Amino acid sequence: MEGLSVSSQSANQSMVQVNVEAGLQDGGGASQWSTYCKEDLMRGGEELSFEELRAKRYYQQTEKEIEEKMRHLKQQKEELSQELEEKKSLLLKKSQEISNVDQPAAAPFKILDESGSEEFAGKSGPSSDELPDDVFLRPDEKGLCVRVQFPTKPNQNQQQNRPPDQAGGSYVFGLISGQPSWTERDLRAEPDLGSQENVSQPKKQLSPIEEISVEAASLPSPGELSGGNSSPLDQNQEQHQDLEKNQDQNQYKEQNQEHNRHKEQNRHKEQNQEQNRYKEQNQEQNRYKEQNQEQNRHKEQNQEDLSRSHAVDPCDPEVRRQLLDIFDITSSPNVHPEQRPLPAVEACSVLDLGGDTFFIRSRLLDRGSVSIFRAAAENQSVFIKVERCSAPWDFYLFTRLKENLPSADRAALISCFLFEDGCVTVYRLPADHQLTVLADCGPDPACVGVKAVRLLELVLQLHRCSLLHAGLQPGILASCGAAASRDWLFPLDWSSSLDLDLQKDVRSVQQVPSAQAYLRLGLLQPADPPHTVDLVGVAETIYFLLTNSEMKPEKLGSSWTVEHDVFTSTWRKFFCSLLNAGGRSSVSVLSELKDELSKLYL
Repeated sequence: MEGLSVSSQSANQSMVQVNVEAGLQDGGGASQWSTYCKEDLMRGGEELSFEELRAKRYYQQTEKEIEEKMRHLKQQKEELSQELEEKKSLLLKKSQEISNVDQPAAAPFKILDESGSEEFAGKSGPSSDELPDDVFLRPDEKGLCVRVQFPTKPNQNQQQNRPPDQAGGSYVFGLISGQPSWTERDLRAEPDLGSQENVSQPKKQLSPIEEISVEAASLPSPGELSGGNSSPLDQNQEQHQDLEKNQDQNQYKEQNQEHNRHKEQNRHKEQNQEQNRYKEQNQEQNRYKEQNQEQNRHKEQNQEDLSRSHAVDPCDPEVRRQLLDIFDITSSPNVHPEQRPLPAVEACSVLDLGGDTFFIRSRLLDRGSVSIFRAAAENQSVFIKVERCSAPWDFYLFTRLKENLPSADRAALISCFLFEDGCVTVYRLPADHQLTVLADCGPDPACVGVKAVRLLELVLQLHRCSLLHAGLQPGILASCGAAASRDWLFPLDWSSSLDLDLQKDVRSVQQVPSAQAYLRLGLLQPADPPHTVDLVGVAETIYFLLTNSEMKPEKLGSSWTVEHDVFTSTWRKFFCSLLNAGGRSSVSVLSELKDELSKLYL
């Protein structure tokens, strides 16, 4: 068994080594090793590890060895039984031959009288070699001679001078060799007792012949020796057979018990493995159910959030008024409450605000409830926004943006006048600055390149402050600066803008009202971040400055592009990055484009 286990272990090790080498060849040299047999996994059977396969092969080999040993023992038992039957038949045959031999008549019992003359001894005293022993003896056996003493006659005086051991006569008869016999001393003691009895009871004294006949009758007969009880040889053989049989039975029982133990161990092991697999499957199913439940909860929560966000417009004036109630906007020195209705403002008219008179030159934007005018005050250009909403949302967002500027002296000055049914926002210039609208910029690529860098800087500042404009257009963007290379862009209209720090429920572009047209076109996906709407706004603004036309994006394959073919590779990459941002961070996209354009145009 030990040799077999060693060979099995070496085979298993060779299999593991082959699997490891195959894994190394397939993995390009990486030290990876799978604990499961690849053939069994590809065949679709049970997933057994190498340890389980090794145990399975070991128990199969053990069962095979036990069966081989049992077959060998059974064969030996059959050979021994056959040999025993042959010996029994041979012994029975020999005993029958001995019993069937025609035995000659036994010679008369002869008594040798050693006390007589030599002539009597010579006539009636044959030697032991001449005794007729062919009745009880085999040809190669030799019989025994028994010497019997009879009592001395009183008238035989010549016997007095003999030695003590020859005081009486001796008689010899033949016995089978190997049977118990009496010695001469024992037989000599019999006549002495008889002589003593002769003194007291002379009538009951037996003759020597009768005495010998009585002793001979007590000896076992030849029939008892040949046909009676079984011989010691047979008894020894039977005992030996019984012993071998008991040993075989005990060994067979032990082997059966060992075999049963192995089967029981294998059965318990299989049951444990099945239970472990069942537990792992249940755990995996439970984990899968929990994951599904967690995903369903997230989906339900997202749907609830979306439904709440859709139910409430984030750009609704009432929502903005509630958000601004947190801040004390009216305490700012640039906010002037007016206890009167919103005045009517028209082009080529005069507007009095806070003691200042503004001459309205022209209308830049008219959206019903929102209008933007170009005006002048004290020979300075100003921009005035009039809207039918009393919440100073533009003033709040512009102030937040200005607080996060690296150089606030470049920004325009803003003031807000609150009326009963609306508000007026006025943008003034700092000293020695010029105020222009971005739409007035010509199609010069160098000038457009500079304006594109300033626009990227503006959107970067907005997104870093968690502000979303969501309505970038050339007509609402103004430039403020002492020179064209040092100007600063800012929006004149914040009607579609959002503060993501205050409006935390806005998590996707689907919740932005101004992005619905892009969603219907397929340019944006509902799950995209809300900042992507500003990236599309930047692309539309720069496209208008370059071509003086509205941008019409086209989809080629899986990406979006613009229809104009006269752009350089720099501008094509510029539009492709903005229109195909997907889930990328808007800050990273804007920073990369700003760095590339700054190298070319600044």
